[in-house]
Amino acid sequence: MTRLVLDGMKEVAELAHGLGFMQGHARVSAMSDDSREVRAGDVFICMPRAGQRAAAHVNDALKRGAACVVFVGHDELGCDAPALYLPDMRALAAFLERALDLQGRRPQLAGITGTDGKTSVCWMLRQALSRLGCRAWGMGTLGLVRDERDIDDLGNTTPSLLSIHDVLRRAAHQGVDWLVMEVSSHGIAQQRIAGLSFSAVIWTGMGSDHIEDHGGLAAYRDTKAGFVRDAVSMGAKAVVNGDDAQICEALAGVRGLCWYARSGSGRQALVGWEQPEPGTLRLKTGGRILDVAIPFGEFHAENAAAVACFLRCVLELPVERLPALLDGMSAPPGRMQRIDGPHRVFVDYAHTPEALERCLLSARQMAARRLLLVFGCGGERDREKRPRMGHVAATLADEVWITSDNPRGEPPLRIIEDIAAGVPEEMLHQVHRVADREQALAEAVSVLAAGDVLVVAGKGHETYMDIDGKRLPWRDDEVLMRLLARKDSEAA
Repeated sequence: MTRLVLDGMKEVAELAHGLGFMQGHARVSAMSDDSREVRAGDVFICMPRAGQRAAAHVNDALKRGAACVVFVGHDELGCDAPALYLPDMRALAAFLERALDLQGRRPQLAGITGTDGKTSVCWMLRQALSRLGCRAWGMGTLGLVRDERDIDDLGNTTPSLLSIHDVLRRAAHQGVDWLVMEVSSHGIAQQRIAGLSFSAVIWTGMGSDHIEDHGGLAAYRDTKAGFVRDAVSMGAKAVVNGDDAQICEALAGVRGLCWYARSGSGRQALVGWEQPEPGTLRLKTGGRILDVAIPFGEFHAENAAAVACFLRCVLELPVERLPALLDGMSAPPGRMQRIDGPHRVFVDYAHTPEALERCLLSARQMAARRLLLVFGCGGERDREKRPRMGHVAATLADEVWITSDNPRGEPPLRIIEDIAAGVPEEMLHQVHRVADREQALAEAVSVLAAGDVLVVAGKGHETYMDIDGKRLPWRDDEVLMRLLARKDSEAA
């Protein structure tokens, strides 16, 4: 969503009063932050990210009939049309709130950041809030989730500031109480959440993803820490993972944090947790110990503990209410998603070394015999994580197929070799290099036997394969169901 249609004509100067400097007058009924989407009579919003291309984008918008230009942080530019100059993205957020009549009407915001776990916590927290009687939506990697059967694609984990405000408008009109949203590092760095007022934030963990985009691990960590610190300074409650040393270091000195951590870790946590057996989460909080049923996977236990901590810290719910809100929660699509049938085959989105390790450790608990793995790494980004993922795969799985996973414009075989470089030499015999993902899946399914567990990691819920700039249709679960059905029919 890059074009917002307003409820009637609006005077730009009135919307901008006290926020920036206005030259001229214009009444408009829609606004866009993409010059290609501009229609006659629209406001074109020239974002800071336009950089040196700003003037070209403005000229394009004017040729398409823009009635007004809003410059955000571009006070040196001008144009032959009414113009509003806003100093920063926070001012733009206030402008959008006025334009969409959101003051005092929007839902409470819960923002979830973390290298891994955002989507699962978002999904589970939305479920828990719904069980509590709140109307809750989720927003993130899966899209805009109204419920399990009503999901709209949004394009990015954290969409543009305009798109977020459009979701807030829709949520306000439909009486939504909570909007639970994933907050990516890119969304923070590009100020897509600027000016939003969060009631609560959750930091699930720190790992290795998008590090190159942020200029190193320290900058990546500081981006997320800055989001949490800023939210707390504005009155938000913060739920954080006390088992993550990097989070503890990054948030040192921040008061009032609500911690969740493994029982026996030594941290004074509001919620302690452990997993006595797969599918069970044991919580220790408020002087009580209680068990709840959760999806398989220890990472689901950790994510559910984050939700429990939110319920205790943010909503201040008594301990005895937790089982009804947490017991039997579902996992989001593509997160340790089991493929229907007699075989133990799972699809998971794990695409970082840390997530892959947690995924495989959980899967190992279910494997009576071998643990098989098919995975790859995306092209044109995060090359440093590739050998680390190869090492994790080879040391935790019994047989591995390294294959393609959104190679984009990079040669798949080069990505595969980068991954294989991390495999210990004595384990190379158990690793297969197969660039064709369907062939890799077929080979893994062909050797799958009773007692084995097969994990297919990296793509999870995704419905495409990104190759040379084109998104070709692809779903791991559908391909696996077809291959498993063929295997079973041949065995019958």
